[in-house]
Amino acid sequence: MKELLKKLELKRELYRIEAREKFPVFLNYCNPAYSRQWFHTFIAQKCQDLFEGKINKLMVFIPPQHGKSEIVSRMFPAWALGKNPDLKIAGCSYSSDLAGQFSRSIQRNIDSVEYKSLFPDTYLNNANIRTSQRGYLRNVDVFETVGHSGFYKAVGVCTGLTGTPVDIAIIDDPVKDSIEAFSATYRERVWDWYTNVLLTRLHNNSKQLFIMTRWHDDDLAGRIIKYEGSEWEMVSIPAIREDNDNPNDPRAIGEALWESRHCIEKLRKMESVSPRTFSSLYQQNPTIDGGNIIKKEWLGTISLQDFNFLYNQSDRPAIHFFCDTAYTDKNANDPTGIIATVKLDNKIYITSAVKVRKEFPELCRFMPEWVKANKYDSRSTLRIEPKANGLSIIQQLQAATNLNVTKTEPPTESKETRLYANSGVIECGRIVLVADVWNTEFIDEVCGFPAKKHDEFVDLLNYAIDYWSNDYQEIDIQQILNDFR
Repeated sequence: MKELLKKLELKRELYRIEAREKFPVFLNYCNPAYSRQWFHTFIAQKCQDLFEGKINKLMVFIPPQHGKSEIVSRMFPAWALGKNPDLKIAGCSYSSDLAGQFSRSIQRNIDSVEYKSLFPDTYLNNANIRTSQRGYLRNVDVFETVGHSGFYKAVGVCTGLTGTPVDIAIIDDPVKDSIEAFSATYRERVWDWYTNVLLTRLHNNSKQLFIMTRWHDDDLAGRIIKYEGSEWEMVSIPAIREDNDNPNDPRAIGEALWESRHCIEKLRKMESVSPRTFSSLYQQNPTIDGGNIIKKEWLGTISLQDFNFLYNQSDRPAIHFFCDTAYTDKNANDPTGIIATVKLDNKIYITSAVKVRKEFPELCRFMPEWVKANKYDSRSTLRIEPKANGLSIIQQLQAATNLNVTKTEPPTESKETRLYANSGVIECGRIVLVADVWNTEFIDEVCGFPAKKHDEFVDLLNYAIDYWSNDYQEIDIQQILNDFR
């Protein structure tokens, strides 16, 4: 029995040592119920690298409600002060109230029995001291480590930090919501605060740790990346994995980050409701306001009823389809995009569009069904570029169906160059979308390009414009521009 107790005590001591030395282990030591996922461990290790001087500036972008603040703003300051009670830490957030909540959480961690067993030399004044006359400060705004020179100060973004030297500056969500994020005035205020207040409190060996929810390309993170991005290490983990760029991500493409908490069905539903917001908040891909190359107001829309009337009043020209197939190597689970188009009165109408993630056999079954459901007839063509598995799809559809499948020539220019070249046609109002649920995603992707991860609809729009431009011989481009003006 004594031998067993000795082994248990030895095991506990080894666990304490590991929690003192390894921040990821500390998370579970102080909170045994903490459900640490692989990305929590990854972020915690990056925080430890920052503390140890392996990183000086760290940005962390992960989706809301995935535990970033628990690690960075609540647990890390406590562990860092345990390792070095002389540290001077500033915790900054969009409001003093939120910064104060983080401060209270850190104090509770330091007061816990588990913490004291790890770091007995780091402790706080027991009383709620509001002035320095009775000893070391301890209140919601600032607390000091007893017997040492360290402190933690809670600061609201855009408030003062005068006279406070900082060893580690933590910024956790400098904007509260989309209203602030999309306000140019507020973004400028936050940038001024960062450059004129926070940075003036740092010294040669200071560290910066920055986490936020991305709402806008020109938010504080965007500005920092623009002006000093090479100085920062960036950890960006999307809610749904889209590529294989991050070798530390164990997920397959298309899998949710935390399936047991935020399942893929829930995420896809959120994405369908608001693709733009989902792309920013959950995929870390904010769209530049107003678009990069194409502006939203350039794309026309028409109701299905009005389009059908217009189409039936014409000679009912053929609908032509364009398909952008997924790649076969690292982007195997990228979506395949298809659009249906027709030209009426010198305008290109996109009558339907879809993206699907399907394996080769299922995709070959799906495509004939989809085009036939969207007005395919004997005059129509299904035009596919023979890139990646596109050639195999062309051969399979030609052999197994009676569709008029056409192999298109691969473009010689980049899609960005092509979109710039085609932007005049779009700006002149020659692209019209038939109103339906796919419009939001289509507009979001085209107007967000090249900031977006996916660009299938951009490719397809280019294909359609290039194809239908062959019918523009009778159109004087200068006359189009004059008409537009």
